[in-house]
Amino acid sequence: MKRTLGLGIAVLALAGVTACGSSHASPGSPPARFTIPADKPPSPATWPVYPRFSQHSCWGRPFQKGDRPIVARAAPSYAPAPRAHPIPPAEIVRRFLARFGDRRYVHAIRLLAPPPAVGSNVHALYADGHPPSDALAARIVAPLANDRAEPAYASTAQKLTFAIARWEAGLVGGALRDDFCSAGGRPLIWWEGDATGVANDVFAVEQRFPTPSPAAFRRRVALVGRRFGFRVVTLRLLRPEQIAPLLVVETSRSRKSFAHEVPRIMSLLDPVSSSGQRTAQTFEGFLFAAEDAKGPFLDVESSSRGEGEGGEWAANQCLYPYPVIGMIDLPGKKQPKCS
Repeated sequence: MKRTLGLGIAVLALAGVTACGSSHASPGSPPARFTIPADKPPSPATWPVYPRFSQHSCWGRPFQKGDRPIVARAAPSYAPAPRAHPIPPAEIVRRFLARFGDRRYVHAIRLLAPPPAVGSNVHALYADGHPPSDALAARIVAPLANDRAEPAYASTAQKLTFAIARWEAGLVGGALRDDFCSAGGRPLIWWEGDATGVANDVFAVEQRFPTPSPAAFRRRVALVGRRFGFRVVTLRLLRPEQIAPLLVVETSRSRKSFAHEVPRIMSLLDPVSSSGQRTAQTFEGFLFAAEDAKGPFLDVESSSRGEGEGGEWAANQCLYPYPVIGMIDLPGKKQPKCS
C-alpha cells in the first residue's frame, strides 16, 4: 500500500549524527496545548542562480535533446571547487558507506561500467546525450529494498521494514552522484541493483539543505512529541550527504486522530517555505513512521537529492495522512469506509 507522490528517475557513524532513544513523553501522554513556531528554511527567492557544473564530473542525462530544462531544486546549489587531484572512485564509495549511518539495508556498493552509449541506447537511455567515456555506474546491494522482499500479505512490521530499506537504498544514488561530481574525476551516471536511477540534469546537483544540528533536531523532536502525544522509538540521523532523519515514534492515541495530525507534525519536523513555483525543504530526505501497541500503522517519506520522490503507507485507507491518488486495493480485504 505504498503511494508515490513525486517524480522519480530512478557508514563512520558519528555519535552526534546517529542515535536511538526516546523523548520524555510516554506513548500514553495526551497531547499538550502549546504552540511551536515553524523553523522554515530560507525562501527560494534568496537562492543564488543555479551554477554551471562540469560536463564531465557532473554529467547528467539531458532532459530533452536541444532543451535546457528548468532544474528541480529543493535547496540552493553550489559548484564544487576544482581539484588538482580527483578522489579515486573506490575511495568515494568507501567514504560514503563509512558516513551513511546504517548498514542494515545497504550492504554494498559496487562500481561497474554503465550501459554503453551505442545504438538505441543513445536515445532510449541517454536522450541523445553522450556521457563521458570513463563514466561509471553503481550496483546498490540492498536485498530488503527489492520489490521481491515485500510479500503480498506481509505483516505491518514487515511492511515498515521494507519501506525503510527501500527509502534508504533510494538515498544512495543521488548522494553518490554528488560525491562523484565534487570529487572532480570520473562521473557516476547510472545506478542499478536494488535501487535504480540515472543521473539526470532535471534534478539539481550539489544542493545544500539548511539542516539543523543533530542536538537542535533532537530537542525539536522531543518538543513535537509532547505537543502531539508520541515518544521516540528510533531516531537515526543518516548522512547520504547531509542529514536525513529516520524517525519511528509510538503513540497510544487513536490511530485515526494521530494520522490526521501527521501533516502538522511533519510541517514542524521538516518545514518548507515557498516562493513562486519553488519550494525549499529542510532535509534532503526524511522518513517518519508511527506505531502503537498493535504495531506500525503508517509512514511518510521523501527524498530530494538527485531526484524528487515521496510516498506514504498506511495499515488501511482511513489512516493515510495525505490525500490518496487513485484507488487502493488490498487483496482479499474489504476496506472500511472513512467518515
